[in-house]
Amino acid sequence: MSEFDFIVVGGGPGGCVTASRLTEDPGCNVALLEAGPDWRGWLADNTALSMLKHAPRKSSNNWGFNTLPDPGLNNRSDFHSIGRGLGGGTSFNALVYMRGHRGDYDEWAALGNPGWSYADVLPYFRKLENNQTFRDEYHGNDGPVWVEDLRTDNPYHDVVKQACREAGEPIIADFNGATQEGCGSVQATMKNGERWHTGKAYIHPHLGTRPNLQLMCETHCTRVLFEGRRAVGVEVIQGGQRRVLRARREVIVCGGAILSAKLLLLSGVGPGAELQAMGIPVVHESPVVGRYLHDHPAVTLAYHIPGDPDLMGISPTGALALLRAIRRWRQERRGMGATNFGELSGYFCLQPDSPRPEIQCQFVIGVALDHGRDVYAKHGMSIVTILLRPKSRGSVRLASTDPLADPLIDFRYFSHPDDLPTMVAGFKRIAAIMKTPTMSRRIKRDLLTEHCRTDEDWAEFARNRAGTVYHPVGSCRMGSDPSDAVVDARLRVHGLQGLRVIDSSIMPRIIGGNTMAPTIMIAEKGADMLRQDSKGTA
Repeated sequence: MSEFDFIVVGGGPGGCVTASRLTEDPGCNVALLEAGPDWRGWLADNTALSMLKHAPRKSSNNWGFNTLPDPGLNNRSDFHSIGRGLGGGTSFNALVYMRGHRGDYDEWAALGNPGWSYADVLPYFRKLENNQTFRDEYHGNDGPVWVEDLRTDNPYHDVVKQACREAGEPIIADFNGATQEGCGSVQATMKNGERWHTGKAYIHPHLGTRPNLQLMCETHCTRVLFEGRRAVGVEVIQGGQRRVLRARREVIVCGGAILSAKLLLLSGVGPGAELQAMGIPVVHESPVVGRYLHDHPAVTLAYHIPGDPDLMGISPTGALALLRAIRRWRQERRGMGATNFGELSGYFCLQPDSPRPEIQCQFVIGVALDHGRDVYAKHGMSIVTILLRPKSRGSVRLASTDPLADPLIDFRYFSHPDDLPTMVAGFKRIAAIMKTPTMSRRIKRDLLTEHCRTDEDWAEFARNRAGTVYHPVGSCRMGSDPSDAVVDARLRVHGLQGLRVIDSSIMPRIIGGNTMAPTIMIAEKGADMLRQDSKGTA
């Protein structure tokens, strides 16, 4: 087929959910386009090994972009993993199931986006979720996304919680319930110890059973096609050949904060002068496409804890533990083979009157830096410190008109003067946990920050070590003003017909937590709005 009712561009969380929900109506047919493969097998099922295989480097499953040199990072470039393949980032990320703070969504609504308050989005979080632990008003138990406690049986859960108690931090059982502040074990989108990415949850069950769903992997979308101001299809490269696919109703862009902005710009939707300077015909002047890009900057602390088989490390002890872990996972789907590495998290309010936590951390059961490419030959723990509400803003721009060229990504970390001091305060809060009796008797050495004495020491450490935690948002932000937003509250691109963006790029401000679950929620809500608008029932 070359003509469909809906064409969904991008097989990550946004696209998988949107295509799946639309094809629940047998009266419409949908093409789901994904540039990467539909990777399967036990290596894909294992959470830890899929991360180790794909996250650290560019591959057929990872776009692997490098950012522009960033003054806030002492002019370093950063490596940015982006999932390429069915499931998108969920095919090799840490699968941490976090929704953010309820105040994040109330803020979206207050910014002029009706229908996006916490009360409005909670039903969609419940709809997507099949939670194996919690059964209450905050959780769903029959959705496609399987959510469970980690099955690693790692005793460091109790160790870290005890250290947090000694540091005066509260312990929390459910980060997605009534409150968020505190430390505790995370839940993950895993099913019986296996990776449960959005392709598995939303697409695989319906291939061959829904004739109105057509999955096209290894299909690279190069631009959206327009007749006047209406999107009518897309141009793709498939099997080395260019072809055109037409959409009778709508084109839905679901590429995430980097690739959705890139596709709109290639299609002539964006800042007019910038497009004209590159020789791209302007279909629609949308001045902030690619602007307002932001991310959670993250910095990793690392501690040497010698020879502990419950912590990953390069040693005879570690090698033996790894072999045992793989064998146990294949037999039981339990143990260290079921790890997502970041097994515990913490949310910290830095002031008594803080309405929401400003800092998050992930406790990682090994010492790995630089996106896992710099692995210490030591057993130990890493603590990823995350700035939850950065005020710095960057951009996505085109490097050329070649649709296969990498975009220019500029996060401009720490360019707002408030961000670095907040990060420094977070470091000191987390470092205090590692100095408690429970941790200090285990730690042989602080590997990275034992020299930090002053706030400036910590700030310089951040400039030298900070980078992405893979949560880009905002480049196609939602809002009511077309001069300052790309899509409206129903995710329609301002000023055009038949074109929507449904992914993390629409977030007007980043949520306080991992962005995977909120992106799935956005797609659940977006698909619902699409169906309502198609039937005129909105």
